Parts: sequence; structure tokens; C-alpha cells
Amino acid sequence: MGIIRHSLAYLSLGSNVGDREQHLENAQRELAEHVGKIVSVSPLYENPPFGFEADQHFLNLCLCIQTTLSPSELLQKCNKIEFSIGRVKKSTNGMYHSRCIDIDIILFNNLTIDSEALTIPHPHFRKRRFVLKPLNDIAFNKIDPETSLTIEQLLANCTDESDMKIWTQS
Repeated sequence: MGIIRHSLAYLSLGSNVGDREQHLENAQRELAEHVGKIVSVSPLYENPPFGFEADQHFLNLCLCIQTTLSPSELLQKCNKIEFSIGRVKKSTNGMYHSRCIDIDIILFNNLTIDSEALTIPHPHFRKRRFVLKPLNDIAFNKIDPETSLTIEQLLANCTDESDMKIWTQS
């Protein structure tokens, strides 16, 4: 019998189309069913779109999940969950658009991966308050393996001043 290795992955989830809250709940349920045990979940935040114009603001959260999947297997599962919830296409070449669900792998253990299919840590997370704020709520002491800064330090240094508020409607 082999040893099962558990990894911790930090994911960012967002939605700005349709029943945003329901899409995020569905994604969390699917992640728990197909990926692993959700260890912690941040509060839900509402914020304007980042990098494009849209009619609806985003709801965003971060979560930590314990998994036996590899990073590439996790990416495949996240993509499958996105499309099962209704995502039509992924953003490409820096062109962003509204979406019913977006699931990004932010950190995976202390790994750094830079391949055509996957980059960990997520290449833009240090510039995005909508990722750093909820991530700070669940992992303020977590170290970014590329900068050796904590999430709390990255948030303090973030120049994105997007308006964010905790979502209270249900």
C-alpha cells in the first residue's frame, strides 16, 4: 500500500454573471466532491471587474483545499468544473470578459511551475486586491515561494485600489 500524499492548494473563485452566489456555491460543492477536502474559505467579497468593463460586479472568494491531485490534474478538474457550471471560454492574451465562474490556482504547496499550460504561483495574483484580500483572510502568513513575502505583506504592497466590500446579501 502506497503513501497518499496530500497537498494544499489555494484557489481563487469569482463570478459576475447570473446567480453569482449560486455559481460559487456550486463550484465549492464540485471541488469538495471531485478535488478534496476544503480546509478554509474566505468571506465573499464584491468588487468591480479588473481589466475590463462589465455591467455586473464580481463576487470573489479564496479557499484552501487539501488534495491528492497533482497541479496539472487539479487544473483539469477546475476547468471541468468551470465548464459544467456554464463557463463558455477561458480568457486569452490578456483579454478578459464576464463569466459565470472562474477558478484559478493561486498557490500549490510551495511549488513554482512555469509551463505553457500552468503557472504557479498564479502570475498576476500579487497585483490583484480581489485575490489578495480574501487570500489574506485565510492564509496571511503563507509565504509566496517566488518573493518570500507573506500574503499579508503582498496585500500591504498591492497598488490595486479597487473598491471591495464583504458581500452580505443572500
